[in-house]
Amino acid sequence: MSTPEPAEFPASHRDLIDNPLTGVLTTIGAGGRPQSTAVWFLPDGPTVRVSMISTRQKLANLRRTPVATLFVFDPTNPGRTLEIRADVELVPDPDKSVLARMTDRYGADFARLSALDPERTTAVLHPRRVVVRG
Repeated sequence: MSTPEPAEFPASHRDLIDNPLTGVLTTIGAGGRPQSTAVWFLPDGPTVRVSMISTRQKLANLRRTPVATLFVFDPTNPGRTLEIRADVELVPDPDKSVLARMTDRYGADFARLSALDPERTTAVLHPRRVVVRG
């Protein structure tokens, strides 16, 4: 089975990825039902990264079924949206470098968030389909 070609973010909606907005990450739970969580995200070239602590349900879901959707809407025009349907690669972040980049992006306290869990994992979203509206 071949890997689908990566999808690109259209220039018309690139600002929704480049700005520090909150997205909704949807994963597939153990029973096959969707589970959604508000997340911060970090664009990284053709991918998007999400940092997680080890006890989060979304991490357990991604270990079992490594696919997700990240949904972001424009806070000034909620009808303008970006949906990223992605294959997910889980990467350990032992030195919390992704978390550091994330807290810089969102103006958050790295020490406080770092103290929540000694382990961090990064979900790297490899877009397979990007859907825009508005």
